[in-house]
Amino acid sequence: MKTWRPAENDGAFELTPMIDVVFLLITFFMTVTSFASAEMIQVAMPIAPQAKVPDDIGDRQYISVTEDGIYFLGAFKSDLEHIKIALEARNAKEGFKGAYIRADSHTPYKYIDELMKTCADAGVYNILFGTLNDG
Repeated sequence: MKTWRPAENDGAFELTPMIDVVFLLITFFMTVTSFASAEMIQVAMPIAPQAKVPDDIGDRQYISVTEDGIYFLGAFKSDLEHIKIALEARNAKEGFKGAYIRADSHTPYKYIDELMKTCADAGVYNILFGTLNDG
């Protein structure tokens, strides 16, 4: 009677799957890096000669406002309700410092006021405003 024998294996390590995984990881990190650099839209921020930059900006939610009153969370168009939800979620995390508002210099104040009220409703009271220093 024939008995079962395992196939003879030379014990070599298969490199093909490992190389595939490495290439996938490289592709993933290259994609994430390009998204991180495009996180904010371009706005013409106001000039404030007396503005001071804090030593530690820390982990903040970047919110941009265009002159037409369109809100952006990072690079993504949003509305006040979604901003409130995002701020509540971020506020629950350890180390969250607050909001960083970047508004166009021609944005009517009513849009900034609505955004600050939304931040307060979400429990975020530490807000930085982005400005340019002409000096």
